[in-house]
Amino acid sequence: MTAIKDGEVGLTERGILSRPDGATISYSRLEGKNPGVVFLHGYRSDMSGGKALALEDLCRARGQAFLRFDAFGHGGSSGDLLDGTIGRWAADAVAVIEALAPGPQILVGSSLGGWIATLAALELRARVVGLVGIAAALDFTEDLVWADLDVEQRRTLLETGEIALGDDNNGAEPHWRFRRSLIDDGRNHLLLRDFINLYCPVRLIHGQRDSDVPWRTSLHFAEMLASDAVEVCLVKDGDHRLSRPEDLERLSRTVEDLIV
Repeated sequence: MTAIKDGEVGLTERGILSRPDGATISYSRLEGKNPGVVFLHGYRSDMSGGKALALEDLCRARGQAFLRFDAFGHGGSSGDLLDGTIGRWAADAVAVIEALAPGPQILVGSSLGGWIATLAALELRARVVGLVGIAAALDFTEDLVWADLDVEQRRTLLETGEIALGDDNNGAEPHWRFRRSLIDDGRNHLLLRDFINLYCPVRLIHGQRDSDVPWRTSLHFAEMLASDAVEVCLVKDGDHRLSRPEDLERLSRTVEDLIV
């Protein structure tokens, strides 16, 4: 693990965490008191997004510890996004939290990060004192990717190992590209098919104009959780990103309520 201290404040550590297979995870850590807050970004995003920075500002103002990092294949971390799998991202998240975020933690996950945060919470159970999902995309590989493929697309994925969906720039680039390994591995980590054995407070925020992850996914998530301390906030005019100023304020309030 290498790190550099932020020269202005002397409390923000930016560094690289090495994994046993040689992969590297880029992170930014703010020193402070516990419970700390850990942010897990979404698919094809990174740790520099508005939600992560808003939570870092909140934690800095309160003196709380805060950790954000780029998942394998994203941002400053190594690897090809297409080689990423749910199991890989979950194992990396647990390793990063264990190495860099001691003591009780509140995990905050956006989209894919919501699924990964939940898997990490199940692994680190005793240390997780709160979980926040923002358009949490639990089981999306099965319910939102595989389920939406037609027969020909499924055959292509199974035979070639890869599928391209949609397009950007009037057909110049595929909008989404997935490998079979993501779908196959995702089936080993599905959560919404059974009881989710978490008892910590959970807050789920979801926009009802989310065109990527249906808002009813969060209702299903809440229903499957063992915890009774679960609240779901549906934002009627909210999209998938929930990154408008009012969305960031809502997120900050939600996390601060869990802190106190």
